[in-house]
Amino acid sequence: MSSYVMINGHIHPELQAVIPALDRGFLYGDCIYEVFAAKAGVLIDFERHLERLRRSAQIHEIPVPWSDELLRFDIDHMLSLEPAEYAQIRLVVSRGIGGPLIPTGPMKPERYLYYKSMPFPQYVPDAEGLKLKTRRHPAHQREDVAKTNNYLSAISLSMEAAKEGYDDLLWLSPEGELIESAAANIFFLSREGDLVEIATAPISSGILPGVTRARIIELLTLAKIPVTERVVTIEELPRFDEAFVCSSIRLLRPVSLIDKHRLHSCRKNAVFWHIHRLYNSWLTKLVSDASDASDQH
Repeated sequence: MSSYVMINGHIHPELQAVIPALDRGFLYGDCIYEVFAAKAGVLIDFERHLERLRRSAQIHEIPVPWSDELLRFDIDHMLSLEPAEYAQIRLVVSRGIGGPLIPTGPMKPERYLYYKSMPFPQYVPDAEGLKLKTRRHPAHQREDVAKTNNYLSAISLSMEAAKEGYDDLLWLSPEGELIESAAANIFFLSREGDLVEIATAPISSGILPGVTRARIIELLTLAKIPVTERVVTIEELPRFDEAFVCSSIRLLRPVSLIDKHRLHSCRKNAVFWHIHRLYNSWLTKLVSDASDASDQH
């Protein structure tokens, strides 16, 4: 799989790319970022990701002086280097180079783009789903949640969970709310006869406002399938039959276990697969429409 890095507009092979040792993103985690996915060269929800990037920048007062058009040009350039069925592009904006921990004056922001081609995520019924371990979030906040590089707690606790056979974390708020995984939003499903509830934590729970999460809610609403944004507590977990996580790169992935509670998300008749097909149909149309528009030009 090919990998490249663009540093302030200049492209390097991944292993030859070098960032300054005094970059504040490296020294202090003083940076924000977004991860974009591209299917057959078509960026998925690009505008929504940029909107969230600028929101993160506003929260932490990190300047992003480049226009959306310039950032799109850079990303399209990287995608054109080696066309791939599926790729991820990580855009990192650092506050700048050097200085004390607390900046004393204006700084010149740096931008880094990381490109990596990868297989398109394929999930099929009856395969093993994700296993999640619940953990109390060590720095939970309910407002101004931004996408930053502060993942140390998630990494160390995920490593602990992996020793117990789990794939990822499921964060708990201090009040016992099931929030999100270490790097993805989560939906819970319960079924009673013909009635199905699809629930996901609200933004007010302190979750990252996921772009793929918002797209799923929009698609379900357009299909007249009820979805509820509400607080979901750890005490409620036994009543849920299915769950899935969603993110910009992994897309929709079924969950088979949360702590010791087994879920049926991977079964062929699971509701999850209907939602999975709904999202994939939208994605297929997005790529097809973009291809048709390109042919017309």
